[in-house]
Amino acid sequence: MARARVAKARQRNPAVPSNPEDRTGTGGIRQRARAEIRRRFAGLEADVLALFNRIPTYALNDLRTPDVRYGLRPEDLAGIAEELQATLDRWIADGRDPNYILWYDAYQAEAAQLGTAQSVSNLTNLSPTYAAARTLAQVVYSEPYRTRARIAKFRSYEQWISLSSDQRQKLATVIGQAVADGTNPRVARKAIQEALGVGKARALLYAQSDITNVLREARIAESEQAEAELGIKTGLLWTSALKPTTRPWHASRSGRVYTRAEVKEFYAQGGNRYNCYCGQTECLLDENGKPILTKKLQSAMANERKAWQSVHGKK
Repeated sequence: MARARVAKARQRNPAVPSNPEDRTGTGGIRQRARAEIRRRFAGLEADVLALFNRIPTYALNDLRTPDVRYGLRPEDLAGIAEELQATLDRWIADGRDPNYILWYDAYQAEAAQLGTAQSVSNLTNLSPTYAAARTLAQVVYSEPYRTRARIAKFRSYEQWISLSSDQRQKLATVIGQAVADGTNPRVARKAIQEALGVGKARALLYAQSDITNVLREARIAESEQAEAELGIKTGLLWTSALKPTTRPWHASRSGRVYTRAEVKEFYAQGGNRYNCYCGQTECLLDENGKPILTKKLQSAMANERKAWQSVHGKK
């Protein structure tokens, strides 16, 4: 009987992500999304520079200044703005797959599916009740899952449309100012590239933060569903991404268990959701609301946290 109890306790330990630098397991998705963003911005830069290069320029006779005169009337700037918008729509707000409205949706969908699969696998191993009642296919084809997917798509669509609009305004300003001031084309091209660099950095940050956030939302939603439908009480075991760049207040949470509300509140504060690679894994709670974890796991995670803090905690 003693052996049976020990085996049962061990079975209730959650599956802790083994990669301390990528606790969410989204590394592959994020890498592909980053490559796609860089490809799109490279194409965008080439097209915008080609558009700028089509504007006629005339060198001034005054040798004391390197300025030039552009053969573009002020009213022609409206046409430039329209072409810029079409170019931005093509590279930032255009689809690439008939299954998705926006090219980015594929990465978001993959993150949601991965997070759901992680939860289903973990809860199946933790709870015979869950294992008998739910499968990954049932969850993915359920209406709550589809509703969450629609909300996430709308949120990201708004984000990319906003980025496209901001880039159009910035680029139109840079080009318009260069024309008005007679700025040397080489200097103007550099300003265009810098403006696009800012946009690319913003796009990369959004993709990283959104992909990990979508995965977390999927896991939280499945644990909420398991409690509502099956009465399975769970908390979220925090597994910090123990990288040299990890923020101390993120690392300090590693190995501790939080409620879903506490996790949501944490990521709603300040910039906590940006550049965060921490994960949260479902763990069972006993009748008193205490997490069911073996002492071995608790000790291992505490030691891991302390080892990071001894090296990086004071930086």
